[in-house]
Amino acid sequence: MKFFSIDEAIRVLRKGKKDEQWFDAASFLIERASPEVALMLDVGRELEKKDLQEASKGKSNRPIKKWILIIIGGAALSMAAAYVGWLVFSSVGLSC
Repeated sequence: MKFFSIDEAIRVLRKGKKDEQWFDAASFLIERASPEVALMLDVGRELEKKDLQEASKGKSNRPIKKWILIIIGGAALSMAAAYVGWLVFSSVGLSC
């Protein structure tokens, strides 16, 4: 649908993103925005990009730490199981 007035586009935006025309209305309003509003939209996009980049930097270290902890935990569990096994065999009197 082609919008003929800003009021029509705003009504569609207020309905929410579930409306099929939501993106068309948003595009219509962005095209007709004043230079100050367009500048603020650009600033918002840049801030969002910066936040996403910072979030991705923080997440990149987590998988490595996670795997290191899993390996250390697995090694500790293996050593504990071997020690319990050694105790059981030594108390029964069996030798390997």
